[in-house]
Amino acid sequence: MSRILLIGSGGRESAIAYKLRQSPKLSSLHVFPGNGGFPESELLPAGAFDLKKKSSVQEFVKRNGYDLVVVGPEDPLVDGICDWLSEIGVPTFGPSAYCAQVEGSKEFAKSLMKQAKVPTAKYESFSDHTKALDYVRKEGVPIVIKADGLAAGKGVTVCFHLSDAEVALKEIFLDKKFGESGSKVVIEEFMAGQEASVFAISDGTDYFTLPAAQDHKRAFDGDLGPNTGGMGAYCPAPIVTEKVLEKVKRSIFDPMFEIFRRQGHPYKGLLYAGLMIDSQGEPKVVEFNCRFGDPETQCVLPMLEGDLVEIFTASAKGRLSETQASVGKGASTVVVLAAKGYPESYAKNIPLELPQTDSKDVVVFHAGTSKKDGNLISTGGRILGISARGSDLKDSVSKAYAYLSKLNVPDTFYRKDIAGKAL
Repeated sequence: MSRILLIGSGGRESAIAYKLRQSPKLSSLHVFPGNGGFPESELLPAGAFDLKKKSSVQEFVKRNGYDLVVVGPEDPLVDGICDWLSEIGVPTFGPSAYCAQVEGSKEFAKSLMKQAKVPTAKYESFSDHTKALDYVRKEGVPIVIKADGLAAGKGVTVCFHLSDAEVALKEIFLDKKFGESGSKVVIEEFMAGQEASVFAISDGTDYFTLPAAQDHKRAFDGDLGPNTGGMGAYCPAPIVTEKVLEKVKRSIFDPMFEIFRRQGHPYKGLLYAGLMIDSQGEPKVVEFNCRFGDPETQCVLPMLEGDLVEIFTASAKGRLSETQASVGKGASTVVVLAAKGYPESYAKNIPLELPQTDSKDVVVFHAGTSKKDGNLISTGGRILGISARGSDLKDSVSKAYAYLSKLNVPDTFYRKDIAGKAL
């Protein structure tokens, strides 16, 4: 039986917890810092430990005798939490700080892809505003500008006009919109095609992939409006056929895991490949992340048939070949309910009265929520993820929207066309 500590507070962690609770091997689950959707019995007190301090994390985990720590967000992974816990012999689901640089630095990721001959966009990196601007003017648009470091999923601008590129570079270099993450930029050629997300769980030697998902980044229907952290997703994504998935494994995951091993840093945990798939079915890497994607996790994990406690423990201990996991039949969709104004300045403290779900196929995952005097309120831009499984994609989409139609929450919005490309 396993005592588990889950780090994180979003919809991703809500989905991970939902799946962990289904395991007969789970004896207790604690979450830090969590959100308003977690039972009080699982939430740790606000000041339980300091995620930024190695000694604080080590002392708390040791004192409480956890058998496994599961790390949801990227920041603690990049800070080195898995290395800290490895030092005290506690199995942790997630990559080392070295491996987490694949998300922590766009330049590191591009350089590694180059060495491993992984297909990706042509790029240059700059730490000088004027030189970056000159390069963009020389190359022309469309072009993609990325803040080098962590930017909570918002540091990427696809520029179709020169003025977009000028604004993006000004925000990164001069306005310091992303702080230290914007001290350097990676500028890439624009890739046409359809995006897809494929997650691989690795133990440093073996790995397996989860069903491909497609995220919806733009705020409004028809892929209009600003980029967000994701307004909804569905899986499996038809764009990733068996043939495409084989190419992804052979030309992307195999060489990436191999190069980490060659450098003496076997990759454990989850590696997320954000892909662009062209009209010929050829995949290229848009970006790598060192953790589960959000909101994709909220539709991918409900499709997974396997014991998540067992899988995460096996990944941490290098024993993935001893576990079994398969993908369920049908399809899954998640639609995000967001606060009015998101992803810019948005409404907060919205009272949330949520109707019961009529079906076990529909799950409400909490993201930006909290409890105040026993009442549920919104605290973030993305508030809830309505996740639904169905016999096929159309069925799962209709179940998610049927629940949303019963919601009466002021100052919120959601996209009405999630999975539209595949229906």
